[in-house]
Amino acid sequence: MKLAFIQEIISTSDASIVAASLSAPDEYVLLLSSGNVVRQKAGETAAKHLFSVESSMGYQDGGFDIAAPSTIYTMDDIVVVVNDYKRHGYVHYPGKYTGLHLWREDYHASISRFPVALFRDQLNVPYIVYAVAWNHLQIMNLDTRQVVTAAKSLIKEFAEESHIEFYKTVEEANKLPWPSAYDYFFGKLYMSPNNSRFLSAGWVWGSSDLYNVYEVADFISNPRIRDKRVNYWEHNNRGVCWIDNATVAVTYHPYSDDEEGAAKDDPWEIHFYNVDSDADEPARKIKIPGPDILQANMHYLKHLDAILLFGGNAGVVLVSTDGRLLFSDANLKINGYAEASDLLYVTDDKSVSTYRIS
Repeated sequence: MKLAFIQEIISTSDASIVAASLSAPDEYVLLLSSGNVVRQKAGETAAKHLFSVESSMGYQDGGFDIAAPSTIYTMDDIVVVVNDYKRHGYVHYPGKYTGLHLWREDYHASISRFPVALFRDQLNVPYIVYAVAWNHLQIMNLDTRQVVTAAKSLIKEFAEESHIEFYKTVEEANKLPWPSAYDYFFGKLYMSPNNSRFLSAGWVWGSSDLYNVYEVADFISNPRIRDKRVNYWEHNNRGVCWIDNATVAVTYHPYSDDEEGAAKDDPWEIHFYNVDSDADEPARKIKIPGPDILQANMHYLKHLDAILLFGGNAGVVLVSTDGRLLFSDANLKINGYAEASDLLYVTDDKSVSTYRIS
């Protein structure tokens, strides 16, 4: 296995590239240091201006921070740009609106990735899942801008029953109103392959990684919150990806996750969970020798039946789902992977280069 160079685009703007993504195999979306978001095709020097993240609104926190880490999400022509660990973002939908403002409350936003996911339903209607607060997600129809979860409460399903059962054996020091609001920090979101579910790589006080799965149809129709816990671990912001509509893969390290008797030089692991099962334990595990993959970005490559890991301390790693190491280079730096195009990309101040594993 090797990384094969595909193509490169060079920005002719005086501004530098802050973030990039692919919207098609030969089409790139760039966030520039000027605040402009542009679209540029391979083989062309001119870029098309889409919108600007600069705003004349007097936000108390200064609004979108062009100097802060940001991510660009794309689905066909739709573009979403958000500050990863701040409060602001924008949606661009050609023919509908130029820059629809997204905003979330500031409660530990600096350590909680801005939750965003794009998907289409069976009728091809585009939707966005996005945060308005640390424990509060909304789903919006992007064609109509209707928030289809507007009536949803922040109370978990069966919260009253859980409260009564818990306090049968625990003395209640503070007589507070109950049931309490959903006590969970949503994190980065991942849609299942068929768009019927989304996973939140979030956390809870303790603090711990806690990854939950939600059914899209239920999240829209149910006035309460119903979640399916994958598992919880030490707060390491671990990598995760979907393998199929019922299986997720999660990175793990016995020593970093405080496993009894573990050694610092133990190999890294990937744990596979069946989200249709009631078991907290993984269905199976594989061990990964080599670089630290715990906080790596993860993507499942179906045509190779393998998991791609990059970022953090991993460099670039490709491992089959049965544990065979197919490729590893700790010195490579990859900025992103476009699943629809099966392309990896590397960004610098003036260019974006794309590669494919072959």
